[in-house]
Amino acid sequence: MKLVALLLASLMLLAAECALLRPLGLSVARPDFGVAALLFFALRCQTLEGALGAAAVGYFVDVLSGQPSGLYVFAAVFTFLLARLVAPFVEARSALSFAALAAPIDALHNLTVWGLSLVGTAPGANRAAMLRAVPASALLTAVAAALVWVGLKRVEGLFEKPDTGLLR
Repeated sequence: MKLVALLLASLMLLAAECALLRPLGLSVARPDFGVAALLFFALRCQTLEGALGAAAVGYFVDVLSGQPSGLYVFAAVFTFLLARLVAPFVEARSALSFAALAAPIDALHNLTVWGLSLVGTAPGANRAAMLRAVPASALLTAVAAALVWVGLKRVEGLFEKPDTGLLR
């Protein structure tokens, strides 16, 4: 049930991202709420439920952005697995440390999407603009990740069980 609630919260964030950022003129360099959500899954969920969550977030991005089908699903699961490999070596227990980790993870995600777009999209795509936008996008995602951390922690907190034991 926790995964479903986190996915619904992620879907709301992604819908808001798609609806608000394009009218603001942020189409190439933009904060990526989906990467912040899948990083949260990598740090806070079990492997199988986190991978399912990452695939669902990638599917949401595919549907909402109009990009080639399957591109963001693969990139999201790949990025989740990379973040899962890094998770034992980092300590992200606050919004600030989560945001600091979100920037390089977003850069890896954008480079994965860029590399996959070399293989599977039409030659008219502006790949140079995608590559130039990686640092700005990583910085904007780090700022957005602090907000995502707070929101998803609150959703996760709804499902915590109180400690009941002999010693309180």
